[in-house]
Amino acid sequence: MGRGPLQPVEPKRRALAAEELLMLAVLEQAVADLDHPCPAIRADADAYIFSYDPDYSIFSFDSVCRYFNLSPSAVRQALKNRPRRPLRGKGPRSYRRAA
Repeated sequence: MGRGPLQPVEPKRRALAAEELLMLAVLEQAVADLDHPCPAIRADADAYIFSYDPDYSIFSFDSVCRYFNLSPSAVRQALKNRPRRPLRGKGPRSYRRAA
């Protein structure tokens, strides 16, 4: 039985490995921490994302971006240009007296 003309085959999507999921989680947490109310956490996220030191760790910002075929500089630029969310917990506090 003949197979007919060759048909393009779509690549099979595979599940992400545990290491890949961890890499994405690290990146996602760093982006979320840019808007964290704690200045120290914001500073850590900023240092992770915007440091240009050559760090060859698999979990460095540049390594994670490149692994997933993202341009680190384009991601940095997008993060710089994104609208900032108001910092949680930074509004005036109101206290209620105990009855």
